[in-house]
Amino acid sequence: MNQPISRPGAPRDAEAFAAALSEHLLQGGTLGDLHGFAEQDYEAMYTVGHGMYSQQRYDDALKVFRLLVACDPMDRRFHQAVASSLQMTGEFELAIGSYSMASIMDINDPVPTFHTAECLAALGRVADAREALAIVIEQSSDPAYGPLRVRAEGLLTLLSRAAEPSATAPR
Repeated sequence: MNQPISRPGAPRDAEAFAAALSEHLLQGGTLGDLHGFAEQDYEAMYTVGHGMYSQQRYDDALKVFRLLVACDPMDRRFHQAVASSLQMTGEFELAIGSYSMASIMDINDPVPTFHTAECLAALGRVADAREALAIVIEQSSDPAYGPLRVRAEGLLTLLSRAAEPSATAPR
């Protein structure tokens, strides 16, 4: 961890602060480092956010999870937690962005792609959702992802049926 960066007082100090902050971030430091956060601090905040989420206090959980992302953007759990909270508040487009970040951080994990498909379906982007579900099914060959694969196949079936013209519809 780098030395804490002193807070600016005068304009010249602000320039020095900005330069030191930039250097810190370029060297792989985080905002959490600057505040002296340790691993147990992140875990405590994550637990608080998870508790709020479990109580369906999604807006409150989102605030905690966004703070975690700002302080440690390299922990994909935090991106996934932001995405899930956004999904639960109906902010599907924003959720897709956060799920995408979680996917990029571990391209082999099909879970964020599955939730992206849910968001796409909620937005009425059925073809995109079906494409995402096909990816999930392909990535879910590991038995650990068996239940997710079953859910993805079920949702894909539902979306495929919804896309088919009804047998009773006029021709």
